[in-house]
Amino acid sequence: MTGAFSWVDLAALVVAVAALGVTVAIFVLGRRLSFRQQRERVRELEAKAREVLGPIRTEGLNSKVIVMNVARYKRGYDGSNKMTWRGYAFTGPEFIEIDHGGVEVITRGIQSYFDMGNRRALTETSKPAPNVIESGHIPWDWIEDIAPDGDEFDGSAIFFVRHRASGRQPYDYITYREGTPVPFGPNNRDYYRPLSELGTRRPQFFRDWLRFVWLLRQEKKMEAKARRGWER
Repeated sequence: MTGAFSWVDLAALVVAVAALGVTVAIFVLGRRLSFRQQRERVRELEAKAREVLGPIRTEGLNSKVIVMNVARYKRGYDGSNKMTWRGYAFTGPEFIEIDHGGVEVITRGIQSYFDMGNRRALTETSKPAPNVIESGHIPWDWIEDIAPDGDEFDGSAIFFVRHRASGRQPYDYITYREGTPVPFGPNNRDYYRPLSELGTRRPQFFRDWLRFVWLLRQEKKMEAKARRGWER
């Protein structure tokens, strides 16, 4: 070749294109391997979760589990649950469901109402309805490990969770359910029917952090009051 473009330039271009192709191939392969590794990790966690949920459903065993705050646990755990800036060390909800995205646990029960159209609502009206439960969803991505047999402090299964939602919460969203007693083995357990009409509550940054700071301040006040009582 002559002029401004030579065989050397062509060879350099071919090498550059080949290098780019290799880079792209490595990137695509890396993403595939990463996805497979993620799926393998989820399958491992799901198997442990089903090991916990199975006896709850078939034998009516206690459904309490420990949702452990990984940020607290890795800094030393002695079984206590004093609140700090990293949140509580653990909570003890009831384990009720596994889905493709994670697990669901009961966070608390709340009052529901009937609205003007006789539909279920959370806004207070003059027509009370049966209580509902808040169901917190913990995604697989936030679960580091599951210990089905618990530890020396509690025999309940432990879910080691990164509390990534605002306000140091372990749930990426909250839904609502209503309990219906059904037979499970030798005991009766509630089946928690989803109430889609009540919607889904997602984390709200400012509201959740304000609530967390308020709870932390209340905890500090209680500790100070207890210390004053001991000093008398």
